[in-house]
Amino acid sequence: MKKTLLRGFIGLAPILICIVLIVWIVNQLDWLFGKPIAWIFGDKVYFPGMGIIIGLVILFLMGLLLNNWVIQNFYNWFERLLKRIPLLKTIYTSINDLMSFFNTGQKKEMGKVVLVDYKGIKMIGLVTRETFDDLPKGIGTSHEDVAVFFPFSYQIGGMTVIVPKSCIQPVDMNIE
Repeated sequence: MKKTLLRGFIGLAPILICIVLIVWIVNQLDWLFGKPIAWIFGDKVYFPGMGIIIGLVILFLMGLLLNNWVIQNFYNWFERLLKRIPLLKTIYTSINDLMSFFNTGQKKEMGKVVLVDYKGIKMIGLVTRETFDDLPKGIGTSHEDVAVFFPFSYQIGGMTVIVPKSCIQPVDMNIE
């Protein structure tokens, strides 16, 4: 019986945690975008879910604005400014890197799954960069080098290794 309960818990816990997390995110977004509407216009205008709708409209409008050349230049200037402030730079860059994984409109750098065969050791990794021009000298010294990221379990961390292209083979596999 103990084994059956544990198996049930292991099977049900991820589903319940996902549902609770999604409900929490939706409630937080509704509070963030909906409460100002309720405060400005009163509870007669506000209805549950209005914050989500307003949030989606704001995201859409922001996407439209960022297609404008003037707004894009202002955004780039503001981004450069953020990257010069010590603590904000770390937070902003980390979030920006995370968001770049969801950007389907641009070419993803980390898009190739490869098998690295180095001295008989075989590991599956993700190519993160093929050029090192923007990095300090000594990193990726040859044009034949590529950086391969090997994720650790549970996607908590990983290790990036620079290897020669001759050591990698493409794998027909999705990065997820």
